[in-house]
Amino acid sequence: MNSTEQVVQVTVKLPKEIYDRVVHAAAGEQQSLEDLLSILVAEGLDTHASVRELFERVSAQYRARLAREGKLDQSADEVLQELRTAREQIASELYPS
Repeated sequence: MNSTEQVVQVTVKLPKEIYDRVVHAAAGEQQSLEDLLSILVAEGLDTHASVRELFERVSAQYRARLAREGKLDQSADEVLQELRTAREQIASELYPS
């Protein structure tokens, strides 16, 4: 951690199992519990942001595809009916009567 960064002390309640895992990991990495928790929180936030950005990117691509296909304004009932029709078509192709 950069020595010029401001630090805020917080109190966190953790399940005993999680606490024990963090204590074990800190000992294994020869770090203080506080330092490891700080790292884990920062990494968790970075991962959360990355997953959210990925989801937003995929969602934008999906909306663009729906717009190209003229399906962006479909109602939920229309989408479900289209899915039912596709399912029935696939089932009849795979399992002809």
